[in-house]
Amino acid sequence: MSKIMSPSPTIESRDLSLSGLFEDFYSVPDFQREYVWEKQNVQKLLEDLFDNLSLFEGNSSSNLSEYFLGSIVVCPDSTDDRKTFQLIDGQQRVTTLYLVFCALRYFILELGDKSQFLEELIQGTAQDVRTGDDINKYRLSLQYDSLGAKTIDCIIHNLYPEKSWLNSSRSAQNINTAWKVIKVFLADNVEDNPKRFKEICAAIANRAKIIRIETPNLKNALKVFETINERGVGLSSIDLLKNYLFIHTSSKDSSKSIDRNWSSLTIKWGKLLEILYQSNQEPLPFLRYYLLSHYSVEMQNNFPEEEIYSWFIEHGETEGIQKEPLKFMDELILAAEHYCKFTHAKNVDGSDNIYLKNIAKIQGRIKQHLILLMGGRFLEINLFNKLSFYVENLLFVNTITRKARRKDVNLTREFAQSARKLRYVKTSDDLNKFIAENISPKLDLLKEDFRLSLSELSSNNLAKFRLRYFLAKIDQFIVKESYGNLKPLESYLDKSITIEHILPQSKKDPLFPKLGNLTLLEKTINSSLSNKEYKDKIEGYRQSQMLITRSLVEEIAVGNKTQLNRAMTKLNLISFSQWDNAAIEQRQIILVNIAMKVWGLDEENLYPIKF
Repeated sequence: MSKIMSPSPTIESRDLSLSGLFEDFYSVPDFQREYVWEKQNVQKLLEDLFDNLSLFEGNSSSNLSEYFLGSIVVCPDSTDDRKTFQLIDGQQRVTTLYLVFCALRYFILELGDKSQFLEELIQGTAQDVRTGDDINKYRLSLQYDSLGAKTIDCIIHNLYPEKSWLNSSRSAQNINTAWKVIKVFLADNVEDNPKRFKEICAAIANRAKIIRIETPNLKNALKVFETINERGVGLSSIDLLKNYLFIHTSSKDSSKSIDRNWSSLTIKWGKLLEILYQSNQEPLPFLRYYLLSHYSVEMQNNFPEEEIYSWFIEHGETEGIQKEPLKFMDELILAAEHYCKFTHAKNVDGSDNIYLKNIAKIQGRIKQHLILLMGGRFLEINLFNKLSFYVENLLFVNTITRKARRKDVNLTREFAQSARKLRYVKTSDDLNKFIAENISPKLDLLKEDFRLSLSELSSNNLAKFRLRYFLAKIDQFIVKESYGNLKPLESYLDKSITIEHILPQSKKDPLFPKLGNLTLLEKTINSSLSNKEYKDKIEGYRQSQMLITRSLVEEIAVGNKTQLNRAMTKLNLISFSQWDNAAIEQRQIILVNIAMKVWGLDEENLYPIKF
């Protein structure tokens, strides 16, 4: 605990984890503004939490990095034996974080488990100091809007708020939107496994930190809030960088030159932000990835966004940025144009990049690969496509093996180191050497972990969007080997194609979620098969355009010694007259062997790509 120097009464500040923060109770007073955060604000908070706590990259329990969420200002509002604070500043963040814990609790309960730790973060028991009665209450209560409070109550009890509430209260509407955004984000980025959700909860609750500034009364709280905002403590790194560049945009020649340079910088700064915002990209993540890919930065804590301004202060002179800030802005503008194209799965010339499209399917909102792409952005298009192909493979292999591998992989650090080497790659020979030295060894190290992970793969330990991608890549490979054409992956990933469990869930078999029991099937066919027995599904499977599915029920062959026949034999795609545990285990082995070929980890080069 520390004390802010001021006349009495005393103002105290506490550095708290979120679990420590929610040991107490909070009320948002009726004079506060409503909950105004929109989708992008909630999304940014979630991405920052997952990025800075390394929750995207694997087992969070092996990483002890912390993330600072800023400060809040409170004053006491207590009518019982437990501390209750009025939130004077920070209610948007605290309300959103409270909803995050509610969402984690929701998924754990949905997956058939529970967490007493989470229950106590969401609600607790106090005692009325007058009557001695127990008071069960939520850790956060909204006094400024009864419909907003009712909406949170519905969320906690897994109920839908009434439409009339949402239509009558902007706060209720925004809270409900935030709840949906959080649920979608967690569903997309966390496997359907209660243990993983508990790991996420533990990381956020214990490693996300916040400073609580406690004042003795409301008057003092409002004064502290006013002072913090007046002094600009809340300025972001991007605001500070803008000021830094303006300070160093000067000329010794004349005041007219200074005015001209400042005017030029103003235009360039506006253009940079326009490029990023038009592509729905935030300046700070772009700037962080640009620095990681172009300069040597301290990676002890993964170079969080909060350290960007400090880097400029320490290295701006030696890197020549102070001397030529306008030149640096030109470089940033060009880099931003390239960065935004990559985020839309485009090459720098605007042409489509199928590998970047695939990466978007497996990575969700994870963007570390952009560091490496920024390092290779000046490659010829065919060479950049080749780089993208290898990056796609490396990312998926890394994702699949993160629980099985014996050593943690910090992709942010590794991509930053490789990106700086990649900037000097110019020719095809240079790129082949770069891949041989920086990507192939990583894939080789993960080969056996990849096979082991796939042998245990199920719908319980891989997020659904990645599972769809995996099965789509398998079928895409089978089609290419059989007919010689590469079917676009997008055709597998729209809503008309579903993941089918061959053995129906009604059987309650422990092998039900296993990879060997999964396939892709057109929605129109799937809806008619439902929970039928395998023998009753055979005719429907025959009608499927998916070779991964048709091959289950019939031998696929044309003529003698054709490419199709050779492919079926090489891939060992056999049909099954009946479907039982032995069939599931056998098909799991078949799919694992095909996957080793798809991702270039078998002994033969069975998937040559020409660029």
